Amino acid sequence: MQFITVGNRRYPRVSLRWKDIVGDSAMQSSKESRQLVCPTIWTEGYIFDSFEEDGETYVRTFSTWAEIDEEVSFGDRNCFPISVLISESKDELERALLFMKEDRD
Repeated sequence: MQFITVGNRRYPRVSLRWKDIVGDSAMQSSKESRQLVCPTIWTEGYIFDSFEEDGETYVRTFSTWAEIDEEVSFGDRNCFPISVLISESKDELERALLFMKEDRD
């Protein structure tokens, strides 16, 4: 698994695909309304961590970082409910989280 080391911690690199929610407030015909679909979005980055809240599991990612005076800052951050990920990305995420767990044990 590819990873980066930031501040003495290793973060696995992932390509996550997920379904985005879209909306449109304009009046449309029935035909046009049936054409409204959830696009698949790609997120490239590194897994920061995962957590559970209210029975839902979430994952946090980042794509940029800086180390200044031994302080680490993260940027281009996202937080996803795992339920929006497509199945292949859920598998990749599972491998990445296992990598992180084994790396910290």
